[in-house]
Amino acid sequence: MKLSKITLTIFSICVLFSGCGKKTALEEPMQMQQKSSDHKWFCFANDSIVEVELPQRASIQSLKPWTESVRICDANVTADGKAIMLVNHLGALYFDDTDNPLLIQDYQLFSDSTAGNLVFEGNVPYFTLVKNSFFNKTANKSQNQGQSHIIRLSLAQKMFFPVVTYGELNIEQSGEVTSTFFDGSDWFSSVKSTKNNKVSFHYIKWKSLVDLASVQPFSSSQNSGSIAVSEISESSYRNLVTPEDFSKAPVRLKELLKSIPKDFNFVLTCRDFGGSSPRYFSSGKDDGTIANAIIKDNWICAVFGDGTTYFAGSIDGHPLINNGKNVAFRLPKLPRRYSYQAFAISGKYLIVSWEESDFYKTGRSGFLTVDMEKLFYTK
Repeated sequence: MKLSKITLTIFSICVLFSGCGKKTALEEPMQMQQKSSDHKWFCFANDSIVEVELPQRASIQSLKPWTESVRICDANVTADGKAIMLVNHLGALYFDDTDNPLLIQDYQLFSDSTAGNLVFEGNVPYFTLVKNSFFNKTANKSQNQGQSHIIRLSLAQKMFFPVVTYGELNIEQSGEVTSTFFDGSDWFSSVKSTKNNKVSFHYIKWKSLVDLASVQPFSSSQNSGSIAVSEISESSYRNLVTPEDFSKAPVRLKELLKSIPKDFNFVLTCRDFGGSSPRYFSSGKDDGTIANAIIKDNWICAVFGDGTTYFAGSIDGHPLINNGKNVAFRLPKLPRRYSYQAFAISGKYLIVSWEESDFYKTGRSGFLTVDMEKLFYTK
């Protein structure tokens, strides 16, 4: 399969690294222009999606802690190749082989909760909602046990259904879930408690004894006694979420990134399509460049914060790109203090989130859609 002419003018394919010089993810590949017919920019403004010419021309948004800002906080691909992007304080984007997503919203659920941890169980998408008491002044401990924690997204109904609450996890009034991990079978949560101005943490392992897909929202009679909860050690929980050395990464991922110099530091979040919580891998120091990767049956892709992208395989319905060999390119350059984050692929479109950040705060945010058919396949 030959690459299209436009591809050769935009990318430096497979000429990746030299052993000296500045340490960057790529030595200096040709990169996509900020304005081109093969991609579109979108931003979030006034609780909606707006197409913009460039990220820096999006409506100015006040900087807020990342837990309280509208931003894409997670993304993955369904078993049938559709893309879901979870948008904090807003809802979810659903890409059905198009660059024009459906925005699914629920103001009551999302307006004052922090979303995250998009996972799949039995091909059904779920995610978590928490309230960060440090940044979120609306967190009401008196209503804590009714706080929805696990939410099911019904793509057929385009609706959200709360399926597990704090109360069902035996979390006390002073308790606050700080993070949750799903390994494909069991759930694990870190719980923060504040008593007499003293903060402590404990860790739980829990499992639903009924099919979460069948649970109706706030159905206490149906869900009563249906969650088995047990305590686990801090080390058991830390082992789940602490980055492993990159040498332990899946073979396909190591093959995709084999050209990266050994002294280039990065921390990578690796997701399996339609899978459980991601695994984390680090190469070098923990403060390295942030990257995201998704492994699917017919492709594997990794995107670094500066837009450096690695791909191997084929997009749905098309032959292998570059005969199945790795290709590398760089997304349009972002302004200072902007970076690329989570991504997904649906049909022929690569969708990559971007955001403006200053330390722990986020301002403007949105996503970029890239038509990979135009880039890689001849007409």
